[in-house]
Amino acid sequence: MDRVIMAIALALAAAPAARAQDAAGGDTGDTAQQTVSVTMPEHCAVLDSSRIISVVVCDGPRDEATFAEAGRAACGARRPCGAWIWPSRDVAPATAPANHDGLTQAEVVSSQGVWVAERELFVRIERAE
Repeated sequence: MDRVIMAIALALAAAPAARAQDAAGGDTGDTAQQTVSVTMPEHCAVLDSSRIISVVVCDGPRDEATFAEAGRAACGARRPCGAWIWPSRDVAPATAPANHDGLTQAEVVSSQGVWVAERELFVRIERAE
């Protein structure tokens, strides 16, 4: 569990640095974003969104490309944005919290992972067996 939290913390901590680089005239990634589809995969849906967090359920294939596409679609142009993805409505929170800290440990470990829009990165949650 500690590795999961550390990976998420590192990805989220890097996001402000990316925004600072953008503000200083660094690469904004606009070209890459223009070539990426922002269509929600057919078997995925946004259940709820707050200003920063989207709760997404994908009950079909569980591959990272699908999760990334769902995350891009859920976040759209919102920055900062984290699209948390769950395999079913049964384990997903009904309401999106105001920020990442609003998710319980049980919600985090039951998720597939989180799309971090600022970093264009999907962080998969791996379960210890």
